[in-house]
Amino acid sequence: MRIDGIGSVDITTGIERKQVAEDQKFEEYLRKAYSEGDKQKLKDACREFEALFMQMMYRQMKRTVPESSLLPKSTARRIFEEMLDEELINNAKERGVGIADILYRQLSLNMDKMFTVDHEENAI
Repeated sequence: MRIDGIGSVDITTGIERKQVAEDQKFEEYLRKAYSEGDKQKLKDACREFEALFMQMMYRQMKRTVPESSLLPKSTARRIFEEMLDEELINNAKERGVGIADILYRQLSLNMDKMFTVDHEENAI
């Protein structure tokens, strides 16, 4: 007995929807941090950006690796690889690579300038 699929569920479409949702969530989070002037939220948004960036970079790097014929392609294999990739990315997310720190420094400077100007304008 051979089982290749899970009904009509398309795994790739689900993963793409999840990616779009994560992108929108990040953008919303960053705007909220900027509008409130909250540096902790900004730092969290920078970490989230780094995680998204690493995830996209990992997927693109993986596409350059030639397919092996050792294990046949199947839905089960694709699901396993996606779960493995997600776990690897989550582990890398915890350590980070430094992009979040650099981005935070730059954005917090911009935020300081923006709120200094706003407060000065309100005082006049």
